[in-house]
This record gives sequence, C-alpha cells and structure tokens, in this order.
Amino acid sequence: MINDPRKLNKAILERNGGAAPPTKAKPHRPNRAKHFQYITAFILCAMLSVFTTVTAQATDVYRNFAELQANEPETDYNIFATDRNTPVLILAPHGGSIEGGTSELARELSNDYSTYLFESLKTPNGFDLHITSTHFDEPTALGLVTRHQRVISLHGYSDSAEHIIVGGTDPIRGKVLVDRLNAAGFSAELVGEGHRFAGASAANIANKCVTGESLQLELSTGLRKSMFGTFSLAGRAGTETATFYKFTGLLSAFINESYNVGGNE
Repeated sequence: MINDPRKLNKAILERNGGAAPPTKAKPHRPNRAKHFQYITAFILCAMLSVFTTVTAQATDVYRNFAELQANEPETDYNIFATDRNTPVLILAPHGGSIEGGTSELARELSNDYSTYLFESLKTPNGFDLHITSTHFDEPTALGLVTRHQRVISLHGYSDSAEHIIVGGTDPIRGKVLVDRLNAAGFSAELVGEGHRFAGASAANIANKCVTGESLQLELSTGLRKSMFGTFSLAGRAGTETATFYKFTGLLSAFINESYNVGGNE
C-alpha cells in the first residue's frame, strides 16, 4: 500500500501511460429558480393577452356589427359613406351619441375626402352601439377601407383637458401632424405601441387598408366641446365654433400635402 500521496499520484500516472486520471463529471443540476421565472413570465404574458381581449369585449354590448344589427332598430343608428377616390379615407366608427363631435368632423371633411361614418342616434345609452375598432366589421366600412391606400380615423376620449392623442401605424406622418397641431396652438402628442390609444393592432379596421398605414386621432371631451356652441346630439350641427374650423382646416391642409391629394402618389 502506498501512503505517500505524491508516490500514489506517480503510480497512477505510470499505470495510465503518463495521462492524468479521468475526472468524474459533476452531475448537471438544472437551475430550477431560473426555469420557474421563465414559466411564470410565460404564464403572465398569456394571461395579460387574454385579459386584454376579454376587457375589450366586456366593455361593448355587441361583439360585432351582425349582433348590433340583430338587436337594434335601424332608427337608432345611421351609416354615411362617400367614396371620392382619394388616397386617404376619413373613418369615424363611433359618431353620434357614442363619441360626440366626431360625426360633425367627419361630415365636414367628407366634402373633400372619401369618408365613412357610423353614428348612434340612440339617447340615452348611445354608447350601447359602440363596437371597438378591432371588432368593427360593418360591411360598407370594410369595403371602403380595403379600397383605400391609407386611413385617418377620428375618435373621442373622456378628459376635460383640451388635448389630442395621435396614434396609428404611420408615425412619420403622425409626428408631422402633431408638430403642426402644437404649432397652431393645439395640445397634441404622438403615442406608440403599448399606449391604450396606439391603434396599431392589425385587427383594427383602420389598419386593413391597402398599405396598412393609419393615423388614429383621439380628441378629448374638452376639445370636442370647445368646437360647438351646444354639445348635444341634436344641438351640435350648426353651432360649430372657430376651433372646429381651425382644426378641420389644419387637418385638410395636412392631408393635401402629406397624402398628395389631387396628385400621384
């Protein structure tokens, strides 16, 4: 028996032909904590996706236009559509008593541009006819959108401050518009994916146009009220203020220049 460790190592080397003895591989121990983090993150993402979809559906009475049409009398809503063969379509899917003021803005712009307007005439409970843009599938709207290169959609959101939030899938034109709005004395900001008014989903009707490029304009309640002398469903028409025409004039000038209306794209 060899008790001296140095002699023992020498004997082992001689027995192995001078090679060091093989080392015993350490058993692989999975990092359970890291695996748990990955699994947890995946589950949370999946839950968030489902929650977002369910929340959007839960806020609407109807999941699509077919359901609305089957349950609401035709006297409770109106569809206005005109195709002027312009490079851009003005889209207002929540007009009338849903997002007040967007009907009047769309009609004013319809004098020069292709326009689609869905408006609720129902009072009270006009918001019952709101179908979120990712579920809005009224056939006339889909037909117009898919025939146009780009879309500008008009919406309203609840806020007493006078402000405009610009989203959509065309941030280059969006920035130009925001800069012009701010320079003209309006308060405006450009938002991107992740914002609740981003309007960037492929399921959004505005993004089903030929190029998939859209701008989504969200006008606050405060701003929309400032555009009319009387802010009611029956009282808005004919009471448009200087702010109304300042906004539509600026938007028209922006459209004519940015979308080359009257020229060749």
